[in-house]
Amino acid sequence: MRPLRRFRQLCSREIKDFAVCCETVGWWGAFLLRAWVKFSAIRRVGPRHWAAIARRSRGRRHLRSQIALVALAACLGGCGGYAAFDPESTSAVPLSGGAATAPNAASATTAADRRDAATLDTLFAGAADAASDEHAANTRPPVAVASAVDVAPPPVRLPEREIALPRGRAYLFRGVAGLIYSRGMDGLTERIRHTGVAASVQTYLVWRAAADQAIQDYRRDPAPIILIGHSMGGDSALSFAQRLNTENIPVSLLVTYDPTRIADDVPPNVERYINIFQSSNIMGGGNVLQASRFHGHYASFNLRNHSEIVHINIEKAERIQEQLVRKIVELSATSPTAQGEAVPLHLELPADAAIELWDSGLPVQAHAGDTLKSLAAAYHVPSWSLAEINGMSIRAPLSEGQRVVVPRHLVPMAVHSTVTSYAPTGQ
Repeated sequence: MRPLRRFRQLCSREIKDFAVCCETVGWWGAFLLRAWVKFSAIRRVGPRHWAAIARRSRGRRHLRSQIALVALAACLGGCGGYAAFDPESTSAVPLSGGAATAPNAASATTAADRRDAATLDTLFAGAADAASDEHAANTRPPVAVASAVDVAPPPVRLPEREIALPRGRAYLFRGVAGLIYSRGMDGLTERIRHTGVAASVQTYLVWRAAADQAIQDYRRDPAPIILIGHSMGGDSALSFAQRLNTENIPVSLLVTYDPTRIADDVPPNVERYINIFQSSNIMGGGNVLQASRFHGHYASFNLRNHSEIVHINIEKAERIQEQLVRKIVELSATSPTAQGEAVPLHLELPADAAIELWDSGLPVQAHAGDTLKSLAAAYHVPSWSLAEINGMSIRAPLSEGQRVVVPRHLVPMAVHSTVTSYAPTGQ
């Protein structure tokens, strides 16, 4: 219990600085930097002075606290210990139906342990949020992110009463040190649950057990499967999808927030894939590619020019979450194959552009005299997106019948779609 009492005395400002330093130079870099700053001044004073000796002793005790802090953050966030220390955690492996069941902490810990756990949870979560806020304040003013209602509307959207009720099971995964970095996944899980879709959130290390349970649930009651992961959790979501591919089970929607550069390719059983990443991030930066047999809808959004977004807050952007929840709500009524050819999108968003999550590109034919600017107005999309996708000037004249790719949203249909439209065999 003594380490927990010690951590209770640590201020959130100190942990916030530590989290920001970790984002910049990594765990060991931050640790060595803090140690060097702590002891460099003491060496200049000399060991003969009692005051210097006292400061050295305090510095060593502080250093031991920092070592324990690193170990605790890494172990709790990445190794499944979060569920044991967080009294309100929903990170247990989901049971039948895909909904996570909160662990019975009372049987494993005393009331004092639970109070200390709650203190740690509040401390780390507050530090991460404060770090994100300070980073945004020190950069340019935040750029507006397109919400599900603010973006340009699709051509035709059915009335809510004609859209099938939400169905499916969503599996979300935090990254390494998820107690600090991936708290946005918990908020997204709650948003999904409020729509009536079963959702669970857990550490990235338990994806195999979650996949085995998902296979059993799908065979018992087929329903759309949604996979979402942040950082290493994104890597786990891709591995989860690959595991389902070996069982010929489709994934209706797969979303990764800034996965790592060693993440797997998108397997062919995925019907819709969205990657939201920053190629400039050291901890993430994964530009995930399609596997050779992938034929679904693919959209990759590189946010490297959006300095208000970093690795530790990319999954917390509320309006991005709103767009994802909207897609999940309409998933059971949205057929991925009844809306034309799907062209993969690879977009690097300008710094002043709103973040709109399209599903894929739609090829259209231009008429003589058309330009990308006129087509952008006709299809309600920003002109920069057409210029980047098609590699030409927005004012260049187009010839009759020239192929132009336009970013688009998949829209729900009046007829209830089947659970899947593409279930591969083998790998």
